[in-house]
Amino acid sequence: MASITRLAVLLAGRHIADVERVRSGIRLTYAPDPGPMPLSLSLPSTSSQHAGAAVTTWLWNLLPDSRTALSAIAQEYGADPRDPLSLLEAVGMDCAGAVQLCTPDQIEAVQQRQGSLESVSVTDLEARLAELDMDEDASWVLPGEHWSLGGAQQKFALRRHDGQWYRALGSEPTSHIVKPGLFRVRAQALAEYVSMKAAHRLELRAADVAYTEFGVQPALVVTRFDRLSTGDGSLARLHQEDMSMAAGTEVKYEEDGGPSIASVVKLLREHSSTRSQAEWNVAEFLDQVVFNVVVGSPDAHARNFSIQFTDGGLHVSPLYDVATDLGHERIGNHKRKVAMRVGGEDVRDAIGPTEWNRQAEQVGVDPDWLVGRVVWMAERLPDAIKEPFEGLDDWDGRISELRSRLLPNMRENCLRILSRF
Repeated sequence: MASITRLAVLLAGRHIADVERVRSGIRLTYAPDPGPMPLSLSLPSTSSQHAGAAVTTWLWNLLPDSRTALSAIAQEYGADPRDPLSLLEAVGMDCAGAVQLCTPDQIEAVQQRQGSLESVSVTDLEARLAELDMDEDASWVLPGEHWSLGGAQQKFALRRHDGQWYRALGSEPTSHIVKPGLFRVRAQALAEYVSMKAAHRLELRAADVAYTEFGVQPALVVTRFDRLSTGDGSLARLHQEDMSMAAGTEVKYEEDGGPSIASVVKLLREHSSTRSQAEWNVAEFLDQVVFNVVVGSPDAHARNFSIQFTDGGLHVSPLYDVATDLGHERIGNHKRKVAMRVGGEDVRDAIGPTEWNRQAEQVGVDPDWLVGRVVWMAERLPDAIKEPFEGLDDWDGRISELRSRLLPNMRENCLRILSRF
């Protein structure tokens, strides 16, 4: 593949900008009328051009975090794994949110959604999952697919239509994400499933998930909340970005310099359209933080929180990528940590009333409300996480194995939390 010099940036089907390679690096130039919807909070259209690190960071954030996934894309399409433009020329037609990238000569085809859906059988998907299960370096993307998903965990995207699974080719949007779980971590996909279903039981806004077996290969199937059925069998892309993208950083963990709870709250307040919207967004985000801490999810970093853009402004996206680690054994004296510190503390067992009150004061919310949410979730979570196990086929023993460890550990964890208040 020749070195690409320019890509068009489409947002919800509109050609709003171009990114091009210039002597100093990569530059993004907005069209004269890019429209009211932000491409990214880190690249405001109040400036007609952005260049340098801000643009390259945004491009990299559209791609997987995994070097092996990037290498596989490069090998499949002849792209340069060190060059985001080259990689996005290959897989930029179906990114997170409503963003699409393509070469200038492809704009009309992408806007017309030229592409196709190729049906795949359960056997096909079983084989695809088996390859990911056996080979950490296996490609996420197959020939003809042009979707890109962030994160380091193995996954692939599909289209669901009339009860059938399809590969989305060309510029066709995908509707679901299939995740086999962390490589070589038994029942990790199941742990994410029961965590997410527990969030639903607590009436939190969360992505729809299913625990599905394709032959003998189990996987978590996530319905994309950045896609909307239009009623005629097609999908509309809804725009969103994660908090790392919004903050303009590739760093997702706070300990490495990534966004903190306070910095996310500041961003939400600054960019919400109204005061009431800002209050709703902050409360929603903090609710998600509380749930991640109480359920025992270690990976609630900035890329696992997102915002959606609508005509009515900015809104916190539903919960996603939440998976408890309480069903897995602690290795040695390893302390379970949170990805975003609470009141300055990152060791989960050390987070108590002092830390939650301090965090409330740091972000300007009522401490009684925040502490109340912690207590409310800790009281209800042990029962909420039981039900998702019911009705699952335990043919290989992984369900009873996880259940036997997780449920008592979850109850003990929640009782420990409650004992401190």
